[in-house]
Amino acid sequence: MAKVKGIGGVFIYSNDASRLASWYRDVLGVETEKHPDGQGYYKVFPTRDVETRVVRENPVFAINQAERELAGGERGFVVNLRVDDLEGVLDQLRTKGVEVEGEMLIWERGKHAWIRDLDGNKIELYEEILTGR
Repeated sequence: MAKVKGIGGVFIYSNDASRLASWYRDVLGVETEKHPDGQGYYKVFPTRDVETRVVRENPVFAINQAERELAGGERGFVVNLRVDDLEGVLDQLRTKGVEVEGEMLIWERGKHAWIRDLDGNKIELYEEILTGR
């Protein structure tokens, strides 16, 4: 049976793609490139395929200009971004005026915390806790 093997990308649509891309750069350090179509921004994260060990240039993180005005309020998705030091990232975000939602969740597989970007999109920040597997 054919199956899903992973995530190829995250695509966010915004009323102001340039402004949102700048926020991700300034607040989270995600340096994007302008898309060749001139309408959006993207960042490719290299990953290693578990089966073949080949390094791939995906997933992609993209911010696209919305074709029609998007309504305000909460969106029906969460972007999960992996970080190397969750407490350090949260300290940096607080100094930039970003509010952390709720309490950090820590369990055997990782640490999680949540923020929102300028458009109100929910972002989950995740630090993996490596086990001896």
